[in-house]
Amino acid sequence: MHFSANASDINAGMSLVGHALSARPTRAIFEGVLIETVDDGICLTCTDGEMIIRTRVNAMVVDEGVAIMPAKLFGELIRKLSGEVDVEIDKKFRAEVRAQGSNTSIQGTDASEFPDVPDVRGEFQISLPQNRLRDAVSRIMFAISTDETRRILTGCLMEVSPTEARFVGLDGFRLALQRIAGEYQLPEGKDNLAAVVPGRIMGEFCRMLGDTEETATITCSKARMMMTFDNTECFTTLLTGEYIDYRKILPTSSLSEVKLRRDDFIGAIERASLMAREGKNNLLRLTLRDKEMTITANAERGAALERLPVSYPYDEFKIAFNARYLSDVVRNVDTDEMCMRFNTNVSPCLIAPVDGNQYTYLVLPVRVQN
Repeated sequence: MHFSANASDINAGMSLVGHALSARPTRAIFEGVLIETVDDGICLTCTDGEMIIRTRVNAMVVDEGVAIMPAKLFGELIRKLSGEVDVEIDKKFRAEVRAQGSNTSIQGTDASEFPDVPDVRGEFQISLPQNRLRDAVSRIMFAISTDETRRILTGCLMEVSPTEARFVGLDGFRLALQRIAGEYQLPEGKDNLAAVVPGRIMGEFCRMLGDTEETATITCSKARMMMTFDNTECFTTLLTGEYIDYRKILPTSSLSEVKLRRDDFIGAIERASLMAREGKNNLLRLTLRDKEMTITANAERGAALERLPVSYPYDEFKIAFNARYLSDVVRNVDTDEMCMRFNTNVSPCLIAPVDGNQYTYLVLPVRVQN
């Protein structure tokens, strides 16, 4: 195999496929990058056994072929090169990497044991703007469970209807829901389709997306998902099992609500959280009165009190939250104003935009004695 390509192009490709490299690979083959020639270029592929990322790089191909190179070493070398890079790999998989007077040899391996890239033919397929998909997934990641005893909740639930795509994370303490409105084509006779994608992998895929309106396409079969964007393809196996019916958890009405400026609220929470972390329970207590919300935290080393002006035409209301759980939710609000809706001080608090429904968050309060 023999090809030449611009160092920055190869480096960009290695940066993408490197998202599939594990810090603790379970097999030697997972430490490598598969390099194969294609029409007018090369394909780079990495996998950790759970996800596969493949991207195409423009290159001038002299001789066709396929080989595996040690990904970390090859990637670090390419990052230190510039201009045109010439790569020649012999029949014993030894690569000569040449550029501007630099000549480095790297021993590679046969590609026969590298996992096959799956052929994903979809039950459904949707295309979304890369920036909106990236932002929606990033804003629910905090609520995806890491508890492997409830494996289904370690996934990101993706639901598609003809008018919107939903992304849901749920860990038993918080629920995060992001919506992307659009027109989506579903198979005939279907008005809703769903898949549960491993949360860690979905997050990794979406971190590669750009701040652009160019689309990313998600294709799901019964067992697998493929995401494609630009010249890159990402694959993973879907989680199986029954995801919690989150619609039954979402309150359909509320007894009271308060509107807040997001920046003022998160500032008050973060200052009070400094003291809450010093306490035994990491607890924030919120009290709502006619024209004021107070946020308090107590610890042996001191106490914190924050006051925010609000309009609250209801009876006095007190509720307490784990400081981290509340902060995680409010940090992921992406509107200037937000609304908190309450029923009782032991039932979930719903957080949503004042106008629209692009996000819905739910956070459980902590039961405390008055």
